[in-house]
Amino acid sequence: MQAETAYAVFEALPEQEKQRLLRMLSVSDVKVKNKPQKKPIISDAEAREYLINKFKKFSQKWKERN
Repeated sequence: MQAETAYAVFEALPEQEKQRLLRMLSVSDVKVKNKPQKKPIISDAEAREYLINKFKKFSQKWKERN
């Protein structure tokens, strides 16, 4: 078995099984990388509301300066 194959199998394991395998191999200092959490996508309405609020704040600051 090649190292690439073993790595692919290891990455496919659930987190609990990865920890178990590492204990079986007597590897304690290897940290298992967690996949980054994706930020939830906001709806169109939420995006519009966010942009409107940003624009209002920006325009208020602009009026104060001028």
